[in-house]
This record gives sequence, structure tokens and C-alpha cells, in this order.
Amino acid sequence: MTLNLTWTGNHFLDAREQADLMRAATAATDITTRADVWSRDVAAAVSAYFDVPAEFVRVGAGATQLIDILLRCAYQGLVVDVTPNFHLTATVSRQQGWNYQEVPVREPGELLTALDPYLDRPEAIIVLCSPRNPLGYQFDVRDIAALLERARGLVVLDEVYADFAPDTALRLASTFPNLVVMRTFSKAWGLANLRIGFAVSQAFAREDFPFFLMPNSVAGVAQQTALRLLAGPDAVRDSIDRTITCRQNLVAGLEKIDGLRVWPSDANYLCLESPHAAEIVAELHEAGYRTRLVHDLRNYPADWPQGVRISVPPEPDVDTIVACVARVHAAAGGRPLAQP
Repeated sequence: MTLNLTWTGNHFLDAREQADLMRAATAATDITTRADVWSRDVAAAVSAYFDVPAEFVRVGAGATQLIDILLRCAYQGLVVDVTPNFHLTATVSRQQGWNYQEVPVREPGELLTALDPYLDRPEAIIVLCSPRNPLGYQFDVRDIAALLERARGLVVLDEVYADFAPDTALRLASTFPNLVVMRTFSKAWGLANLRIGFAVSQAFAREDFPFFLMPNSVAGVAQQTALRLLAGPDAVRDSIDRTITCRQNLVAGLEKIDGLRVWPSDANYLCLESPHAAEIVAELHEAGYRTRLVHDLRNYPADWPQGVRISVPPEPDVDTIVACVARVHAAAGGRPLAQP
């Protein structure tokens, strides 16, 4: 059996238990009538759980829909996309024929310097993700605050993996009216197939802010399941803790391999850079693990080093993955994995 580690959802939630939870949460749902048009109950539950003002929260059919709608409503002449990033921003911009600027940022300390030409432009919407996909690291929230202090336009921060991270920019929403944080229930919360997420911004409390949600976009089944999870999040929290533990163990093992760069990760996946990336993917596939070359991802800078993205697997698979990567590097002339 092959374990699909190209998928960046939560590998530590029991799929059957999640399905049973959904059925229990929605058993009394009348599917012949529509649910809350604007998902107000979910917004209130998000407000309480994540400690953000209720008037700042909007719920939609996943972060994908929310980013799409926000860009279409708020576009004023320029979209600045900090890449690598989820391809949606580039896709929507090109479909609409907008003025679109791609700004590659590799190291976390490069962010403000790279964006400097656009910070004084009020028409610029700056879009970035944190934790980053596929690199995995989270921008320091202090750097995000510094960006928001200087940017005259809107800053859209995609935080779909932030449940696995030590910090979040949600705590900046009350301070900076130009910040929009996008979150999802598809990753850590295990509801990818139900399409539900939320956006948080102080700007949403303004009557003149041009952000219009799609009515009836979130099904009642998704709303009721999200409400159930937010009211009883123990299984999700436990799965996040297990993910972080396995992530640390996977990093510790991989860092012993010569010739391999292991990017620090605050997400539920790792990015490895190696001149033998293709061989690593092949070796892992032979061992029963599907992984992905970073250059197979859309908008990944072509001149950056070769690499592999690996979602963090459950406990029994960590040592096997480390051993596979070590074998490839040893066969290529590097030293074998150091023994503990």
C-alpha cells in the first residue's frame, strides 16, 4: 500500500472517526432546506475559539473561495504575489488580465527588502503564505507587523497551515486594518472535502469595505461539522501535537545526512533540498511513499535548487523515510546516516 505524502492534509486524524463525527453532527440536518446564508454561527464560534472580534470574521467555502472573492472585490491596479505561493493568486490575476507581479522570496529575512518597491503603492495587494508552501517556515510575526506598518495597500496572509505553527498573525488583526488573514478547516481540522474556511480582518467591520461573500456558499453539513469540532477540538489538538512531535523527529533524522538541506518547518510537511531529489522521490516510491518534487509545483522558481516536499507521516514511518533518503545520499557518495 502506498502512503500519499504529497497530500498536505492531516495524516494524524482517523478518517473513519472524522466521518462518524460528521454524521453525528449532522444527523438532524434537514437537507431539503438551506442553512444559515452567511454562516453566522460558525463565525461566532471562530471568534470565540481563535479570540478575534466577531465582526472581523467572514466564513466561506474554503480559503480558496475567500481569496478569489477578496482579490476580485479589492483589486485596484496591482497584485504582488510573494512566491512560492498557492497558485490561485497567479491564476486569478492572469485570468482577469490584471497587473500582476511575482516576487520570489527564499529566506525569511528577505521579505521586506524584496517588497520594498511596492510598499508605498496604495493600489498594491500583497499576497503571501505563512507557513510557506513548500518551504515550510513561518515568517516571524514581528516581520509581518513591520510589513503592515509600511504597506499602504492590502496585505493578504494565507495561514492555512498555521494550526501547526507556534504563532499566528490573527493577533495583529485588531492593530492593522490593512491585514486579511485566511484560514481553513481543510488541513489540521480534517474537513477538506466539506469546503469551509474563514477570513479575519478589521476591515470587514467597515461598511465601505468592498468584500462580498457568496450567499449560501457553505453547506449546512459543513457548518454543523465545523461547529461540532470547534466545540470539541480534543482530537484535532491531539493530532496537531503528534504531527509536531513526528515533524521534530523527522527533522532530527534528516539533518544527520550530509549534502541535504532540511528547511525549518512550522507546517505539517518538510522541504528537503538535494541534488539527488529525483532519486529520493524514486526511492521513497519504491518503499511505498508518494512525495513531490518542488519544481512540479506551480510558480516554483525554476532557478532554485532541486528539492522534495514530504508531508509528515505517522510515527512508524518516520525512520523508514529517513533511511530511504540516507541510502540515496550514501549511494551518491555522501556519508551514510550517522548512528545515534
